[in-house]
Amino acid sequence: MAKKKYAKYVFSDFKEDSNLPAVAGPQAYFRGARQIPGANMNMGWQLFVKPIYLEREPHTHEADEYLIFLGGQLPDLFSSFDAEIDFWLGEEAEKYTLTKPTIIFIPKGLSHCPLNFRVIIKPVLFSALELTPRFTKTMNGKEYVYEGPGVGGAPPVIKI
Repeated sequence: MAKKKYAKYVFSDFKEDSNLPAVAGPQAYFRGARQIPGANMNMGWQLFVKPIYLEREPHTHEADEYLIFLGGQLPDLFSSFDAEIDFWLGEEAEKYTLTKPTIIFIPKGLSHCPLNFRVIIKPVLFSALELTPRFTKTMNGKEYVYEGPGVGGAPPVIKI
């Protein structure tokens, strides 16, 4: 079979094992330009099934980010939301408690987190979308890069 002209834009290998006990596995992650050259975004999907304090330290990104929180039960991702999630924004750590489906826009450079999935009665479908070819974050003066499993091992690479 001849190679198709646009095959480089079609990617199906975005399943990853869950590395958190509060996340049902597998999870899905698109790792941007590492997986599709030229792609300018990273995106992950996780199904949280029990409480977890996920991100304890505030950090920033060099690109805009969106965090999406939905109920995790079909057929209605809205009415199935039954959780309490605490999230902090800005240098002054302004706290938000999410109790319904929510999208949070985080402009590049805006400090955010911690992120605490404090109460989960029903599963929560969480998606993080960062508009950059590589996932990076800056925390406590260090830059962290994570490109997913199979690239330099599972832990993030720390650049100083």
